[in-house]
Order: sequence, then structure tokens, then C-alpha cells
Amino acid sequence: MKGKIAAALAGFAVVMALAAKAPPRADELAPAPQGPVVLTIAGAVETGNRGPLEPFADAFLKYHDKRFERAFAFDRAMLARLPQQGITAHARTWPAAVRLRGPLFADVLREAGVLGRTVTVFALDGYGVEITPELLEQEAWVLAIEADGRPLSIGGRGPAWLAYDTSGRDPVGEEEEGRWVWSVFYVEAG
Repeated sequence: MKGKIAAALAGFAVVMALAAKAPPRADELAPAPQGPVVLTIAGAVETGNRGPLEPFADAFLKYHDKRFERAFAFDRAMLARLPQQGITAHARTWPAAVRLRGPLFADVLREAGVLGRTVTVFALDGYGVEITPELLEQEAWVLAIEADGRPLSIGGRGPAWLAYDTSGRDPVGEEEEGRWVWSVFYVEAG
């Protein structure tokens, strides 16, 4: 009898361990952010952590005509928990290079289940840039949450700034700098 109970308990422990490590099903939501949301990824997300747009609560998203049934929302702590990468970004018109730090954009997209898709990255003012999987692979794109050792904030270039490393090369021109979206708040995955 003791052997059967021990075997049953061992089997139960294995099932519980597998269940704890299993990713959420497509109809389930991943863990939600605990702090204020700074980035929302919508569109073709595999497993979101929030439901559909709520017109009253999501007034700024509604203002920008964003609509979704499921999205993946990040607070700053969630972005900070991803592996961090430091880069240097410099454009010709800037007074100096800027040291940026944040997760690789590919890691952010992977977390939301949209890596490998074309995405459009939007700034608070509505400016948007399309990033294809091929473009993402050409550079080490970082979704910075810090600049020169200070957290990015709204009113500066925050809450997040998408850029890639330019160290070891000449400062980039206006066209390349135009792909570096600052004040990022929303990503639409195709």
C-alpha cells in the first residue's frame, strides 16, 4: 500500500511540475503587469496578458484608433527583468552619442509571441515605423528604458526608445535615425 501511495504522489508531483512549467494556452492569459503599463503589443500575439481594448480605461489607445481583442502589456519592471543590452546610438545632428540600455527588441517580441512577424512601432505622437524580421536581424535593436544611466521618462524620449548600436561607425544620417522610434508605447504585430 505504501508503494502505491508513494507512486501516486510521485506521479502527482510530476504532473504538477509539468503544469507549472507549461506555457499558457492560446485561450489563457499570461501573467499581467503589476505596475503602470508602458508598452502594449497587439495584433497577432500568441498569448496575451490582457483582454480587449476597453474604450474608457484605454482612452489614449482609443484616441490613436488602436483596437484589439488580446494584447501583451509590459510595465517597466517586466522590461527590466528581460536580459539587458547596452548600446551607443549617435546621429549626425546630435551633440553627442547617447548610451542606451534595455532589452533586445527581439526578446520583447518573443515574450509577446510575435517574433518573426512584421511589426509597426508607434510613438506617443502617432509616428510609426515598420520593422520587418529581416530588418530586425540586420542590427542589434534595443528597446531602451534608460539613456546615459537614467530611466527614460515621458517628456524626454520615454517610456521606451527603439534604436540600434552605432559604436565603431560614423553617426547615422537622418533616414536611419528616422527608424529609431522614441516615446514608444504601442507595437502592432501583423
